[in-house]
Amino acid sequence: MKKTIALLLLALLAAMPLNAKSIEDWKDQILYFVFIDRFCNGDKSNDHEVDTSDINGFHGGDIAGLLQKLDYLENLGVTGIWLSPFFTNRNERFFKHQPYHGYWVHDFWSVDSRFGSEKELVELRQRLRQADMKLVLDMVVNHMGYDAPFVEANPEWFNPPLDIVDWHDTEQLTNRRIFGLPDFASQKPVVKTFFRLVGRHWIDRLQPDGFRLDAVKHVPVDFWRDFNASSQNDGGPGFLLLGEYLHGDPEATLTIWKEGGFNSLFDFPLYYTMKDVFARGADMRRLASRIYFDRKYPDAGLLATFLDNHDLDRFITSCDGDERKYRLALAFILTARGIPTLNYGDEQGLTGAHEPEPENRRSMEFAADSDLFNFTRELIALRKSSPALRRGLQCNLHADAGTYAFARLMPDQMAVVVFNNDDSPRQIDFALHADGLPKVMDSKIGPARAIVRQGRLQTSLAGRSFAVFMADVKTGHYEKVFRRWQRRFFDEKAWGSRTVTLKLKASYLPEKAKVFFTGNFAEIGNWSTEVRKALPMQKISDDEYTATVRMPLARIFEGKCFYRLEGQTVWQPGDNLIAEVADTGSEYIHMDWKNLD
Repeated sequence: MKKTIALLLLALLAAMPLNAKSIEDWKDQILYFVFIDRFCNGDKSNDHEVDTSDINGFHGGDIAGLLQKLDYLENLGVTGIWLSPFFTNRNERFFKHQPYHGYWVHDFWSVDSRFGSEKELVELRQRLRQADMKLVLDMVVNHMGYDAPFVEANPEWFNPPLDIVDWHDTEQLTNRRIFGLPDFASQKPVVKTFFRLVGRHWIDRLQPDGFRLDAVKHVPVDFWRDFNASSQNDGGPGFLLLGEYLHGDPEATLTIWKEGGFNSLFDFPLYYTMKDVFARGADMRRLASRIYFDRKYPDAGLLATFLDNHDLDRFITSCDGDERKYRLALAFILTARGIPTLNYGDEQGLTGAHEPEPENRRSMEFAADSDLFNFTRELIALRKSSPALRRGLQCNLHADAGTYAFARLMPDQMAVVVFNNDDSPRQIDFALHADGLPKVMDSKIGPARAIVRQGRLQTSLAGRSFAVFMADVKTGHYEKVFRRWQRRFFDEKAWGSRTVTLKLKASYLPEKAKVFFTGNFAEIGNWSTEVRKALPMQKISDDEYTATVRMPLARIFEGKCFYRLEGQTVWQPGDNLIAEVADTGSEYIHMDWKNLD
């Protein structure tokens, strides 16, 4: 009887159309990562050595528990679930660690009984469809679990048993073991075929809306091209292929996106910038600089933004428990471009570092009336109500050390989001480069008010606060300003260019030192220290150097000075310079070489 019911449910799913018609539709989603074992224990009968006091053991969470808590997630407002791996894992501990996380797979074709059953997964898929929510499955393709019988039966499918020693060596990263886990020889046709079939199996069985793809940097790019093409074909044109490429360099992210055939990646470069800015109080212009890079991506709106995950410290822990900082970061990912992805418990402020023990993986806490839950729900509701916040072109409007403002633009709507990352209140005044906004606007969240006069927005924000100003939707009202910003987004020089003078104050540099400036654009060297690429600076006095360079208006660039002497390269101490090519005001950008003690 149970088998008959399961088959009927499968048939019902097969008759249902997939929700996503195109990848573009993912910009409307807010994903939520459910770590099965740590979310909710809904069925005690499948518990296996459960000990909720053991951070490395099973806590009893299962698919039944997730089914019981779907109302909680609907109340929060998220639109899709990224589910941790449910495949059958090793049976017992490996030293002190249980395979509660699901990443030590022994059998890719079955559901681990400690998490539940395939029947429950089918029910989950059905319930999510009824709630118009998406399902993203976590696919593990790099390795199998310790002592998996499959490895002994198919040794030729795996790379030699060598561990990664140099984590900067690409060959080791892709062809050696992570912490001793058996590493698939992903370059072999038989392995590629195997995982194409695994992907097809779960697409057929559960009709998910996408895959989250684990450990991208540890698998050769030709495997990803093959697997992603196959999964896209099986899943349909709107099937999400979300890669976990753990790398802070946006250029590297861009390369793997294009070469690997992904249609989305986790935005690790933005994550590291948000951590520096919101948690550590770094210069807000770092955010503006990171967003400025968006023009190089295929579509930055398809990057998955996040504050933490099961492999990182909880963001509120990175903020030293300061909820004001944490709320700013939450507000940023829920108003900025991208697909916001919450880790389970982010809306409850769960704390914990990832090391030395994974305290970031504590069991979920449910409090549907907590202040932080309501704050998160309010932000989600605002995003869902606004086409501009979901799909609008993101444009930098203003940035200094402590404040940042950006616009989200569509032909029918303009939203302006302003942040004050200082502890003290700030008066903020900046040019909008847009007409047609109301003269007075109240923030959609919080008490702030903005005055718009003579093309500028003026507002006052309390310390560690933000505001979201939004005009009513009017068909085509912002068409002109949208097209203007769009032209500039795709063509930096559309607004013109300007010559700026870099001035360096530097006492006590060696007399024969040759000083240069390099940074993140071709005009300033593309971070090269080669003499023929970097920008040379002329010595005009005993302690002053200058260089001129022409760059597009409104460009935000980063760079740093260095000198060459007797074949050695010595970098300017301190943080990078971050500056904007302003259309008015001084043409000089000042730097100071301060030798650190």
